[in-house]
This record gives sequence, structure tokens and C-alpha cells, in this order.
Amino acid sequence: MAGWNGYWYTVGWMAVKRDAPAPSSPPAASLPAERSAQKDAPLGVYLGELAIPKLGAAIPVYEGVREQELRRGVGHYPASDWPGGRGHVVLSGHRDTVFRRFGELEIGDALIIRTDRAAIHYRIVNIRIVDDDDRTVLVEKARPTLTVTTCYPFRLIGRAPKRCIVTARPVRVDALAFPRG
Repeated sequence: MAGWNGYWYTVGWMAVKRDAPAPSSPPAASLPAERSAQKDAPLGVYLGELAIPKLGAAIPVYEGVREQELRRGVGHYPASDWPGGRGHVVLSGHRDTVFRRFGELEIGDALIIRTDRAAIHYRIVNIRIVDDDDRTVLVEKARPTLTVTTCYPFRLIGRAPKRCIVTARPVRVDALAFPRG
């Protein structure tokens, strides 16, 4: 069992370090801020990356939160809005791989979602711990919001009874002059 866990730990660590693949379809940072026409992207499609400057991390983001996506990077909840939209963007990742240093984040830290169309800059406004069955983190918000979730406690081995919820607000969108694709 330790070998199996070690393998997936390494796979997650590599997801943070490697360059993400080129998008298989254009990611959906809509400019101006509108809900993307690609709302129903296939599960597993590469959408962009989540950069966490404080941690020196750039983590690939994939559509879906199944184990297949979470092994490779961060998952985007399909029912949530796309980065750059007017709604609530929800991302999730494993605490023992891509988010192993998540506990170092503080209110005011930057998060950046990069797609082939834009870089959406967010500022962390809240960090809280909730029960693992708390679904209020998924509800629609009155203004554009990024919510990033992971299991908690961070260093617990085994199933975690809580979730760490980081909430951020957009502060700037940089449209790319020459999008890829």
C-alpha cells in the first residue's frame, strides 16, 4: 500500500513541476466577463493552469473532479462557472500532492488562473475549515468568486474529515494579445 501511495504522491508532485500540455480545445476565459459557450467541456480536458506565486507553483487545471483529473493536477467543478466569468469558479486538488503546501497561504495572497486567452488574477479574501459534507462552498455567489478546496488536516494520513476552503476575488484580467490555438 505504501508503494501505491508513493506512486500517486510522485505523480501529483510531477503535475506541479512539469509543463502542462497544450489545450485540446480552447479554454474558456471569456472576455469580456461572460459565461463561456464551452460550459459543457468534456471531462479530462486541459483548461489552463492555477499559479500560486507564493508557493512557486503552476498546476495544470482539468475539467472534472474525478480521480483521473485530480491525479494529474487541479480539477474544475463542471457545474461551476469558467474563470473570467461573472459567477462562481470552483477548483479542487489533493492536499498530499498538488496542494501539499496549501497551509502556507494567507489572506491577501495571489492566485492566477491562466488559459490560452487570459490570465485572471485573484486575491485571497477568506480561508476557512468546514466539514467534509459541507456543500455550501459550491453554491452560486452574488459576485465573481474563485473557491479552491482541498482536504484537511493537511498532514493527516488517510481520509480527512474536513476541507480547507480558500475564497478569492478577481482583481485583474490580462487578455492575451496572441492566444494559442
